[in-house]
Amino acid sequence: MRIPTMMAAAALAVSAFIAPASAEDGGAELLVRLCGDCHSGKADSLSRIDGQRKTPEGWLMTIVRMRLFHNVDVTTDEQQKLVRYLSDTQGLAPAEAAGYRYILEREPGVVEDFDQQMTEFCARCHSGARVALQRRTEEEWALHIDFHLGQWPTTEYQALGRDREWYKLAMTEIVPQLAEAYPFETAAWTAWTAARKPDARGEWIFITRLPGIGETYGRFTVSGEAQPYTVIGSVVGQNGVWTPMQGKLHVYTGYEWRGSVNIGGESFKQVLAMSADGSVTSGRQFFTAEDALGGRFTAARVGGRPIALGVVPSTVAAGRQARVQVVGTNVRLSSIGGAVTPVNAGYNQYGVDLTVNTTARANGLVRVVGDGWNTTFGVYSALDSIKVEPPFNIARVGGGGGRTDKVKAMFQAVGYLAGPDGRSGTADDIRIGEVPARWSVEPFDEVADELEDVRYAGAIDGATGIFTPAVAGPNPERPFSTNNAGNLRIVATTGGTSGSGQLIVTVQRWNDPPIR
Repeated sequence: MRIPTMMAAAALAVSAFIAPASAEDGGAELLVRLCGDCHSGKADSLSRIDGQRKTPEGWLMTIVRMRLFHNVDVTTDEQQKLVRYLSDTQGLAPAEAAGYRYILEREPGVVEDFDQQMTEFCARCHSGARVALQRRTEEEWALHIDFHLGQWPTTEYQALGRDREWYKLAMTEIVPQLAEAYPFETAAWTAWTAARKPDARGEWIFITRLPGIGETYGRFTVSGEAQPYTVIGSVVGQNGVWTPMQGKLHVYTGYEWRGSVNIGGESFKQVLAMSADGSVTSGRQFFTAEDALGGRFTAARVGGRPIALGVVPSTVAAGRQARVQVVGTNVRLSSIGGAVTPVNAGYNQYGVDLTVNTTARANGLVRVVGDGWNTTFGVYSALDSIKVEPPFNIARVGGGGGRTDKVKAMFQAVGYLAGPDGRSGTADDIRIGEVPARWSVEPFDEVADELEDVRYAGAIDGATGIFTPAVAGPNPERPFSTNNAGNLRIVATTGGTSGSGQLIVTVQRWNDPPIR
């Protein structure tokens, strides 16, 4: 597959902005036809529906619930049109969704931090972000409480419910709190509905991390007259191996990027958000079948303002010649600062192809600078500390003939140097970047040691940092024939320096909606 030249891409590209498509495909008429029998209202509004705003995933969950519980006859095509229409006309502004994108992107290992009352009333059954990614009128928040009790009558009698006057407190305290924190009418949404929306079509350069492969970069084109758009491009690994990339893209609410792409025979999903000016889109890309395995994904529009996305590889060993790729668009090189000597700098379709000689025993960041942009990569001979990212993660047992597969966990090792204070583990430590490591597991505490969690809970790939949990179901070899759960310390070691994180191996997730 040939990657289009920048001139060809310019011919394909349209303006970076596009008119809203909320009325395309007859979304308003479809909404009234499919929903109007139950949701009464005026010609331009429907009860319940017109008092809510949600993300694409939120509206999808609502429509699926209508299909499953209320026998609404909706085809796959009609469902897609409804999600688009509702997301475009009653979605969330970029600023409203920004703080909670981790749940849309299915980012593993996130520990939420909501206030105690919100946690006890709402986040004991699902994530707090699921609540925060909705906007409702105060009346709708009250009706939402009633819906919960009607759908799940035991809510009042479960833990953190039966020890209080749950319904009274929910209506008198939680509803006003939600209405104030997540109101239906906001200045952010008013401004976004009036703003020009970025157009995803055109040529993009990106940087990401693929499970089991590591840091990669590439280039793709988005084209088409109507959604879903076509995505065609390539991915390049650190070894220079080129892999085709192709798929489809939907854009909701003018910025919510939802891609499905195939890379080298593997299916990936992209949950990204475009910037208001359409120059950057960023978020997370992960395996379609194993969303715990993925990486951050950032792309810059070709031909726009100068943008450097990063360097691949992000770290190189000292005392040798290294070749790195500065990934970006319009990145004309001005200078290189640090413990390196430039050997060659050439331009390619991904940015700057840079060859340098690194100084022996060098430790630090190399600053690469151009007109209107800068980025860094790390050079190291000895690290002062290693941190495991994420520092906390969850894996889930599965398989064994059951219908729920194992949920793996993925880690990476990040090298640090002590900062000016000369002590590791303080605020001025210098993050060098991702470094290769050997991976192992240990019991996290005395209980894990006594129960032999290392033996039973699963195993980690020593080279990739991907943990595969054990099979689900009772294990007669364990006390009380319990399952293969465990509490493990994940250890990364390189050059005699080690760091660790925590992994909880737990039971299956039986209900896995688009927003957890």
